[in-house]
Amino acid sequence: MLHLTSSDWQFCLRWTVATTVAIALCNPLGAIGLFSGPVILAIAQSWAMHPHWPHYRWWGLATIIGSYCAIFTLVALVLWSRWPVFVMVFVCGAIAALPHMLVLRHYRQPWRWWPWINAAILTLSLFWFMPNVINAAIYGNSRGMGEWLALATLTGLIGSSLKGFALTQVLRSR
Repeated sequence: MLHLTSSDWQFCLRWTVATTVAIALCNPLGAIGLFSGPVILAIAQSWAMHPHWPHYRWWGLATIIGSYCAIFTLVALVLWSRWPVFVMVFVCGAIAALPHMLVLRHYRQPWRWWPWINAAILTLSLFWFMPNVINAAIYGNSRGMGEWLALATLTGLIGSSLKGFALTQVLRSR
């Protein structure tokens, strides 16, 4: 395991909590949560990044832009492609990270692998959750609100902890 300082662990914890709470808050809102989610996620992640990286505002803007591009791409892929869900999630994860890659590149951080890292993390955290969401959107919701909230929280915990760890490595000074 790579060495993490106490500051890195604090960042990972803040990142995980902020991202998980944002995802859990947006989930019960359905379509409203889906389309307001990128803004809420950007605010939460910017708050988590603020003490750790001075360019957190650009990260928040990149989160908004990349997330909306990924949402619209996912909707198009669900409607018009025959790709498996995990491939759709991987492609959308890479698309969501492209604006982040530009922010990382501008500030001379190691950035080249970020879209692939983000895509892999999103695929790992969402591969079991997305088919349920797509089925509920097409055929109707058969789960209770508490069950959806628990699933979204677990998904947020998995993805945000992995991404927080990856970000500690990417944001380190050279």
